[in-house]
Amino acid sequence: YGFSCMGYEIAGGLGVKMASPERDVIVVVGDGSYMMMNSELATSVMLNQKIVVVLLDNRGFGCINRLQQGTGNAPFNNLLENCAGEPEAMQIDFAGHARAMGANGEKVADLEALETALLRAKKASKSTLICIDTDPHETTDNGSWWDVAIPQVSERDTVNLAHAEYIDNQAKQPY
Repeated sequence: YGFSCMGYEIAGGLGVKMASPERDVIVVVGDGSYMMMNSELATSVMLNQKIVVVLLDNRGFGCINRLQQGTGNAPFNNLLENCAGEPEAMQIDFAGHARAMGANGEKVADLEALETALLRAKKASKSTLICIDTDPHETTDNGSWWDVAIPQVSERDTVNLAHAEYIDNQAKQPY
């Protein structure tokens, strides 16, 4: 998660490519983070420093939404489906956006198509963005714990339960 420095991924990948031009560089980024600083994809094209961006489109800030709920709170304004505006107006064509910046761009439907698109991107002469839809509510359990502080006192039982879990998890940390 890069210490929660959302938006750095493409710029970081470009830096890696510039430091090691002989290497293939693949950046994995969520759609919310991509929206924060996507212009470095255009920079990669301008500098002729080919990178591949795999964009996981969960229509919002899925990770932040899950963290918010993990603290015992109700989801609020992290997913387009929960925003106060018009979610249907926010169907972003990320592949089209990448093409507008001079990169290759495509949307794939499944993991098999992603594998094929990655092979095409590896052979391409310029940067490529590959977009794939993901489920904002599903996550992987990798056994790690993210220290997100939770209020000690709340009128919400879900927050109080989350705080008790927080204290248990904090006690297991090696620091």
